[in-house]
Amino acid sequence: MNAGARRYARITVAWVALAGLVAAAGALLLLTRDASTSAAEPLYVVVMTHVEGDMGQPEGSPTCPTDLVYQTLPLPPPGQPSPPSFAVDIAGTDLLREILGNYRDSFGGEPKLFIEPAGEFWQTEADPTYGGKLFQRYDYQALGYELGIQGHGIYYSGTNFCWYNSPHTAEGVSRKLTDLDNAAQTVLRNGQPVNGGLTYTGGWKLERDALGDAQAESIIDHAAAGLGYRISFEDHDGHIEDEPAGINNSRSSYYVYRADYGDGVQVTKIDFNGSVTVGCGGNTPRCETPQEATARLDATLAAKDADSDPSRVYYFAFTIHSSGVWNDFNMAGGGPPT
Repeated sequence: MNAGARRYARITVAWVALAGLVAAAGALLLLTRDASTSAAEPLYVVVMTHVEGDMGQPEGSPTCPTDLVYQTLPLPPPGQPSPPSFAVDIAGTDLLREILGNYRDSFGGEPKLFIEPAGEFWQTEADPTYGGKLFQRYDYQALGYELGIQGHGIYYSGTNFCWYNSPHTAEGVSRKLTDLDNAAQTVLRNGQPVNGGLTYTGGWKLERDALGDAQAESIIDHAAAGLGYRISFEDHDGHIEDEPAGINNSRSSYYVYRADYGDGVQVTKIDFNGSVTVGCGGNTPRCETPQEATARLDATLAAKDADSDPSRVYYFAFTIHSSGVWNDFNMAGGGPPT
């Protein structure tokens, strides 16, 4: 056993999907506990993958209504990068399942990935000509994975696969999330949407400059709540409302909390710090170096061990990108592992 393994050998870890982390009675975990203590609970690990879809185009673009590059572009050969494509989004998501399937938590369970596609991916997956690929290799629902929505700054034009860049206004945020939800709801299995309809990333970093930090969060949360969503998974600086005392937007919260706007809208907040990557420059909410991620894990465990409040659920969350993972393997020259 290496030093890193010895260091964390006594930690009890449970992999969960986001809805499992914060759902009400009858799901995997309750936000309030009866006889347990915080120290007795496992540390819950939440992994989300962004499924990026295609880039939006300027409103009125003459090529947008007939553009099928995202839908039809094949995977590149080993050693060549891939631009956005449905093929690489599918291949990367499947590759992540294969990688994570090599791991187990303290209870013998496999990781439960949270899959969060953008609008054009959802629309393409639902299409009878180009779609139907997400569940071809793996039954992600049977594996306990959760699916949600990722709020890129795009809205649906109403024509074919054309998505335009959305304006950074309250109306633009509402439109992009509504169109995204509509696209997600069209992907069905056994007559039911596969989108869990609970968890979203609102794309706060795309809206903050035009709307202001706190106002962007509020507009996104109210628009999402109006569609039935209840759990926000965002870079930690995008979560401001009712943030636990002492954080001051400087880091991820170590435990789940809920923002209550006082007007009937309540949103459960899950913080993360971008992707963990050796290419990260550090000291940013958008990514973490491996050293920073390890330090955050240590700090989370220390806070958990010192906390006797049984209502607090501690977790460690981070994000990855399906297309990015596949490209990393493919650029290594040998393609993804088989």
